[in-house]
Amino acid sequence: MNLFGAACAVTGAVGPGIAATLKLSSGSAGNADFTRTPLYREVPATIRVQALSSDELAHVGDLSQQGDLRIVYVAGVVGGMDRAAGTGGDMVNFDGADWLVVRQMEQWGTAWSKLMVRRQSPAT
Repeated sequence: MNLFGAACAVTGAVGPGIAATLKLSSGSAGNADFTRTPLYREVPATIRVQALSSDELAHVGDLSQQGDLRIVYVAGVVGGMDRAAGTGGDMVNFDGADWLVVRQMEQWGTAWSKLMVRRQSPAT
């Protein structure tokens, strides 16, 4: 059963999905000046975007954090930073801006993920 698809069908009348590009981190490349350039695998996606609730902010301890935060629901598995596993740096591009995945709030198998994202670049 495609739970994410069923939920999107029901909520689509209230708030349709937004076209986005998932920028999944695939490491980095070394440059001649010894800096690193991140590399991404880009995947088109349809996402649902919401503001964070006060309960979600309190739960993750980000009440004093600066920046523009949102909750994004996306089909599939997208993760936040996990230094022990050596993963992280995934981005979501929507509304003309890149948003860094700072935390995976929920994951339902491989069906969908609920992500906390922070704006990295200004909207154009």
